[in-house]
Parts: sequence; structure tokens; C-alpha cells
Amino acid sequence: MAKSIIGLDIGTNNVKAVELAESGKELILKHLGFAPIEAIPDLTNEEDRHKALVKAIKAALPKAGLKNKRVVTALSGKLVINRTISLPKGPVMRLAREEVKKMIVAEIEAEIPFPVEDAAVDYYTLDDPATTKEEKVRISVAVVPKSEVDKNIALMNEIGIEQEAIDVVPFALMRGISALKPRLNVETIGIIELGAATTEVVVTKGLDMLFTRNVPLGGNLLTRVIQDILNLDYAKAENSKLKEGLPPTVAPQFERIATEVRNSLSYFQLQEHKKIDLAFVCGGGSKLQQVLQFLKEKIDIPLEITNPQETIKSEIKNIPLDLLEQIAPFMITAIGLAMKAKKNEKRFNLLPEELRKEGISLKVYYVGAGLATAAIILLLYMLLVLKIKQKETSIADMKKALNNVQYVVDKAQESNQTLAEVTKLEGILKDIFIITPPVAQVLDELIVSMPSIVWLREVVISGEIAEQAAITAKNNKTGKKAAGPPPNLKLEVVGLSTKTVGVADFMLNLKQWPHFSSCELTGAKLAALGTEQGVTWTIKCKLLNPDGDKDKKSEVKK
Repeated sequence: MAKSIIGLDIGTNNVKAVELAESGKELILKHLGFAPIEAIPDLTNEEDRHKALVKAIKAALPKAGLKNKRVVTALSGKLVINRTISLPKGPVMRLAREEVKKMIVAEIEAEIPFPVEDAAVDYYTLDDPATTKEEKVRISVAVVPKSEVDKNIALMNEIGIEQEAIDVVPFALMRGISALKPRLNVETIGIIELGAATTEVVVTKGLDMLFTRNVPLGGNLLTRVIQDILNLDYAKAENSKLKEGLPPTVAPQFERIATEVRNSLSYFQLQEHKKIDLAFVCGGGSKLQQVLQFLKEKIDIPLEITNPQETIKSEIKNIPLDLLEQIAPFMITAIGLAMKAKKNEKRFNLLPEELRKEGISLKVYYVGAGLATAAIILLLYMLLVLKIKQKETSIADMKKALNNVQYVVDKAQESNQTLAEVTKLEGILKDIFIITPPVAQVLDELIVSMPSIVWLREVVISGEIAEQAAITAKNNKTGKKAAGPPPNLKLEVVGLSTKTVGVADFMLNLKQWPHFSSCELTGAKLAALGTEQGVTWTIKCKLLNPDGDKDKKSEVKK
């Protein structure tokens, strides 16, 4: 059985934890935790609130084996921005992820309600840039304040949890609802999560997010109205709401929430010209008496209370079925966080790269580490690994090589990373590092030196690469030392810039590295790049072995 994941949903009033494993097409519930945060929202000082939150998280999590668990959390609220935007496919394909993130921030800067320098961004493409015929690709975007990410990380560190990912609540809801998929025969689905502080409104089609909105009204508003009307303290008012339902005098306040939900769903249907076939109601507010009936009177869409228990098999002992059914609607977000990503499924992860736990420990994930553009470097590496016996090669050749290596990677994953597959793949990848000058490092330096206004079209390395690799590999096996230093290689880079200064900056950057020498511009001419004027160019460089050129060592870029 695949390793399980814990989805940890930290709400305003409660903490929910769900541990799921997958067996074939079945979801197996291995742990379910639900703990109230024993501190009144907005009325408890920050220190006491924090202590209550830590206590609730610890109570909701499994008691044993937590250090070996994979935990996924999520962020929500009015500061979490989810958008679908369109960007030119050229930059999306060629630029490093960090550069694309800068483009995203510039595109939606007017919609970001906090300083853009505090923006943590993640994205995934909804269209394949390599195959789409459109000039632009659709991108799903999540933007949150870095300060919120930092607080989430600090909280998990305090409790002793190693996180695998930080997602956003709307997308966790979408995946949680997808657990009901076997019984759903509808196309477009609405999700209404009635939380304590806010209400999430989401519209999805399968695992495609079509619309999301966070309404800053929730169950705590109703509790405070009951508190004022019945002259009760907050705790007694909350208990009255849960046990006796909403008194008639509270109906106008709940109508505010229902109206906002209805307006959100209506806006989507009018704007997108799509009908919502069914809407699920979940969250703590979904269990209040008369709530579903009240919503049905206001919203002209079929509504249901979620019950993922129908499609999730429980391995938990001593939990009555009626209790599982009662708390199931509270757990949708946690379920979505705990669901393992399917092959090729795209998900958000706002956790900084350096803190992420890799799913497998193959060296292929470390190729071109640092600021390198993964696609270009991986293509170049695979060419060398497969020893294509040509003195000059292009990216077109590298794409063919990549397909063969990707097959090995897929097989290693499909066979649960059997030792034989992993050993075979790691053995192939070791060949990358036997070539000197160290081509792996040279390619990192090439990409790091590339300004954002520069795009690469072709990279050609000249020299007896395959022959030199074979000789070095043989020497490594026999223990024989190489006779003298390896020959230097030549590098030819063909690219284009949106500004004429791009190639000059690129060459200056390259000369700061110890492996590059004699950078020469052999051709440059004006060209039309879409709607802009730019320049195409070719640079030829000599690649040095730093051990054979002591003077160059002092020029290593800091």
C-alpha cells in the first residue's frame, strides 16, 4: 500500500486532521482527528490563542509515528488570491520558474492587496505550451503573503512536523469533493464551505478550478448575534447554535451569507455562460439545523450535504458510523489535502524549495540544482548520458534523448522504486559527472548568467565528448589515472534578446566564471520577436578546465 499523507486543516474554531492511504482505486481512512480550539476568536489575547491552537493541532494529529508522516497544510482567507491568467507561451517555456513568477506578479499586481515584495507565488499551466497552437497559455495562480507562509512553517516547526506542501483551501476543497466522483454524473460542481470566519465559494469541472471567492462572513457572525439577542456568553451562544439551530431572529444575518453565496454563483454562471449542475455544502455551518433548507430557498441550484464516507473505506476502529457521518462535512478540506497527487496532476505548493521533502531520492531531481532552468539543463544532460556520438548537437537531438530517460524514470516510479530500477537510473546519471571540464557546472553557469531578456534557441558543445566520457569511465572502473588533463571544449550559444543590450550583458556575465574564456560574438542582427523588435545572435566560447588555468580561478563569481 502506498505511503499515507496527513491533511491538516487549521480552521478558526477547530483543527481537522485526516490520514489517507490509497490501495488501487480505494481511499483508506487511517486516522481522523477533530479538536476544538479552546479560545474565543477575536476575544482572546494572541499568546493564549497561540497556546490553544498548538494544543488543538497536537490533539488532532496521530499520537504515534508522526515524524515519519507526510503532512500537507493549506492557507485561506481574503489575502489568498487564486486566478487564472494568460501569458505568452514563449517566455513560459523558456524562462526559469522564478522569472515566470515575476511576470505573474506584474500581470496581477493591481489585484494584490499587500506589498508585492511580500508575495509568495506558485503556478501551474493549464495548457501545454509545447503543443498548444495559441500564442498564450492559461496559467492557474496562487498568491499569498510570504508572512503567512512563514507563520505556517514556524507553527509546524514548533509542533515538530515536517511539511510536504502548503496548498490553498479552494483547491483542497476541489480535490476533497473529487473523492465523491464515482457517484457523480454531473459536469460543473459548486462547493459552499460554511466556515467559522469565512465562507468559501468554489466552482469546478473535474479537477479544473473555474471560479473561487472568499466571503468574509461565517458562523461566528451568527454566534455573536445569538449572544446579543439571548444575552449569553460566547461559549453558551455557540452551544445553543449547534444544538438548537438558528432562532428566527438570526435569519436576517444568515440571509447576508446566503445572498453573498447566491450572488457569487450567479456571477459565475452569467460571466462564463455555464450552468452549475449541483452544489455541495460543507464546513461546520452545514450541520446547523435548517441551514440546507434555508439555502435551497435562496439558491436556485440543487444542493447536497457532502458525505465522502460513501467512497472512503475506514480502517479506524471503535468509531461509530453515525459519528463519522456527523463529522464528514467538516473534513472535506483535510481530505483534499490528504489525497495523493495522481500521475501528471498539477498542484500548488507554496512551501519554499529548500524545505520540500522529495517523494523519491533519485539524483535526476538534483541535476542542474540552483537557479538553472530545469528543462534546458535536463535536455543537455541526457544527451551526454546517452553518449550521442556527434561532435555538435542541438536541442532537437536532446529532446529525443530525454524521452528515453523519462521512460526509465517512469518505470522506476511505477515499480515502487525497486532497488534495481533506482540503481540502474543512478548509474546512468553518474556518467554526467565524469566529463571535464565539468559540463554539469558549465550549464548551471550558463543559465545563471542569462538575463531575463535573453532566450536561448540552441546550445552546441564541440569536442570529443562521447569518446572522452568513455575513456574517463573506463579509467574510473580500472582505477587507472588519466594521462594528462582532458582537452578543452568549445561552446556555441544561439539566442535572441528582446533588447539589444541583452547579449552584451550575457557575455559579460559569462566571463566572470572560471570555465568560460574567449567569448566571441560572431553574428547579430535585428529581428521581429512577436510584436517587439529584438536581436538574434551567436556567441562562441572556449571552455576551460580551471585546474589548468590558475589565473582564472580568481574570477569565480561570488
